[in-house]
Amino acid sequence: MISKHWLRTLLLLLVAGSFYPACRKASLEEADIADHTAEFAFPLLQTTLNLKDLMFTVLNDSLSSDTIVVNPDNTMTLYYSGDVAEKPATDIFEFFKFPDAPIPVPDTFYKFPIDVPDSVYVHRADVKSGILTVVLNNGFDEPVHGTFHIPQMSKNGQSFSYDFNVPGKQFALSPGFDLTGYQLLSDSNTLEFRYEAYLPDGSRVVLPEISPGIAGVGILLNGFTLSYVEGYWGFAEYPLTLDTIDIDINQTNLKGNIQVKDPKVTMTVANSWGFPTRGVVKYLSFIGKDGQEYKLESTVFNGDSIDFEYPSLVAGEVGQTKYTHIVLDGTNSNIGTIFNAQPTQLIYEVAGISNAKLDPTIVGFLTDESTIALRMSVELVLEGSAQDFGAEQTLDLNFGGFSDLDTDNIEEVEFKVVTENQTPISTSLQLYFQDEDANTIDSLFLGDPQFIMQAAPVDANGNSIGQQRTETFVPMDVARFERVREAKKMYLKTFFTTADGGTVPVKLLATQNATVKLGLKIKTRF
Repeated sequence: MISKHWLRTLLLLLVAGSFYPACRKASLEEADIADHTAEFAFPLLQTTLNLKDLMFTVLNDSLSSDTIVVNPDNTMTLYYSGDVAEKPATDIFEFFKFPDAPIPVPDTFYKFPIDVPDSVYVHRADVKSGILTVVLNNGFDEPVHGTFHIPQMSKNGQSFSYDFNVPGKQFALSPGFDLTGYQLLSDSNTLEFRYEAYLPDGSRVVLPEISPGIAGVGILLNGFTLSYVEGYWGFAEYPLTLDTIDIDINQTNLKGNIQVKDPKVTMTVANSWGFPTRGVVKYLSFIGKDGQEYKLESTVFNGDSIDFEYPSLVAGEVGQTKYTHIVLDGTNSNIGTIFNAQPTQLIYEVAGISNAKLDPTIVGFLTDESTIALRMSVELVLEGSAQDFGAEQTLDLNFGGFSDLDTDNIEEVEFKVVTENQTPISTSLQLYFQDEDANTIDSLFLGDPQFIMQAAPVDANGNSIGQQRTETFVPMDVARFERVREAKKMYLKTFFTTADGGTVPVKLLATQNATVKLGLKIKTRF
């Protein structure tokens, strides 16, 4: 007869054998049963953390414009970017704002002043759309006939003209003329309206006022837009953008101290305005994590300004876009000092000045699609040092058959954490066992987080060399294990520190990785 003792032992072996393959995520160490003992090793999980994926998790931001780029040498660069502030020329410069009512033409020759911005002189304007109607009131008893001209407005080499014939004491409207494709030429910000009107006997006349102040001839313009304007843009300041960029290097609520090597701020200006424009930095400051303002100072700017590249009319660059890149780094600014304060925001305001050099010989242009687009970005190569840089993670957990094992038969419980680390980052960790509703049951370590992963050694250039294996054993009493074995999730708070206690800058490469294995050893008594 088989004794109850051996029945219990056989049953436990069968149970362990049944759930071990099913729950095995990866081998911690092959499960052993020591000779004449009742010890069982159960692998809970194994995962390989690629540094690129780790940094994506740690530094991930909800802003889609923030990203990590893996460089050709496998170094990684983190970019924080603000919104592209695009300023169409039509938002700044308004031309030919015609009234809703007819423009009065009080005489047979009348110079109509073009409504243009101050100090701007228009030489040429190409009409994109518009309907022109000539309004005629004949105050004479006899019919009048004649021709209305706009000599400065032409299409296909023919200036605009309209022959009219209006009966005595009658009001007349011309057909609506489509002005698409017409070109306006001027050298004095004026358009000339002319007409000749004749009575039947050939006498040339001026159509009299309908009533005091209301001319007998008028021009009505509807839906008037331009596709191209050419001229001198004078000297004027106008707003371009005001924006804020959030810079959350440490984006969790955990403590952290990051020192970044060689940070950069880049201002990129894409300009299709065809005349000289000077960018004026009205405000450019960082807000540190301490709430203090840190003004960026740089030798790049001429005072607080810089001239933008622009497409040239003389060079035949109409429709092109020119780019200006302003890079602020440790060689030309105090950006390094600012990032030692771990800034959380970059706030900037930029205005523009047209023809800041006041050169009236420069003829420029605008099209209906001309814009200035300005973007600020913060560039952080992931090479630097970190002390207690926090990250959080939640993982699924399954204790398999040990969830149902009678704890009266359990004598000892021990967790084993094995790390094999190629990165120059060491890690301390606290692990919380949670139920399905994310309620914390207990923690792996009692008290403060424990140091579980040693950083790989680094050379003089901050490159990791070799691999560091670390083993950590965490005993747990049976009463605590009885609670935590019901857990369905593990919630990790992890604190990263670069090599030599975070005092030496290191290079973080996308190809570096670390393997973490978590296992459980149960000792039973029979």
